[in-house]
Amino acid sequence: MSWYRDWFLDANYSVVYEHRDDREAEQVIDLIEQTIGLERKRRVLDVGCGSGRHSILFALRGYSDVTGIDLSRSLLDEARNSAEKLRIAIQFLERDMRDLPKEKFDLAVNLFTSFGYFDKDEENASVIDSVGEVLNRGGYFVIDFLNSHFVREHLVAHDERLLPGGMRLEQSRWIEEGRVEKRLLIRNGEEAHEYVESVRLFELEDFERMFHHAGLQIEYRFGDYTGEPFDADRSKRLILFAKK
Repeated sequence: MSWYRDWFLDANYSVVYEHRDDREAEQVIDLIEQTIGLERKRRVLDVGCGSGRHSILFALRGYSDVTGIDLSRSLLDEARNSAEKLRIAIQFLERDMRDLPKEKFDLAVNLFTSFGYFDKDEENASVIDSVGEVLNRGGYFVIDFLNSHFVREHLVAHDERLLPGGMRLEQSRWIEEGRVEKRLLIRNGEEAHEYVESVRLFELEDFERMFHHAGLQIEYRFGDYTGEPFDADRSKRLILFAKK
């Protein structure tokens, strides 16, 4: 299954997720700086950077060496255009997150549930292994994932909303074989386009095992971008800080 290859390249992806604004991105970067300290000499790697929201905010905050990687050429074009308009230098690379640049970084981030896309657990775990290889000793990896237990207990099976330009989005969700599946149907007059998303529901224990294998030690667990402690029953997010 490679649903992400088609969906992330489609122009409708940015329309569906246009409500993800900079405020949320600012919050998670605030949390990172408050947790591991403000050190803008860190080399930053944004794994699955998409249209570059987080990479750009790191650069705007004074981090001078930021690299973003993503598989979607169209999202990377958006990121490069935004960075160019702001006159900031960021290296954006088109590549699979299982194949990271052969460089060393002090901070790697994987944000906005950009994990668990691949069919096999070993493929997903290889992303964390790759991050462990490119981190300097003492470096941090921050992953922002969904809380799988909360998703299972509070899954919204169906919803609809209007998109910019008058399009209507219908979303259906279900859980199957350890994954949360989502079907998106976008209606624009007589036209209709269907897309799918599929994310493996990893638990905290799964991440602990994968991080350990990659030589990383989890130091902090948060349940939202404001820094609330992770609670398996109540938290909507699972945000982990692991150190090499």
